Amino acid sequence: MSDYRFSIIIPSAAKTHDDILDAADALAKEGCTDVSLRGHEQGMELLFERSAESLHAAIVSAVSDMERAAEGRLSRIQGRV
Repeated sequence: MSDYRFSIIIPSAAKTHDDILDAADALAKEGCTDVSLRGHEQGMELLFERSAESLHAAIVSAVSDMERAAEGRLSRIQGRV
């Protein structure tokens, strides 16, 4: 397995510090502990560093985690290997 770094942008209104902490808690509750969150001009950015068999598998599992945590629809994914 390799480690892959990528980010997922969730469009939304500006988020407060507490909003971002709540989102981090919701993701952690789903077992998603390999992500950092930060504000982004388009909403919120989730920065992943995930181990998987491929970049595609890493992204699919991250999107699945995000959807279970009900953080909203994604706007775009940016990857770097």
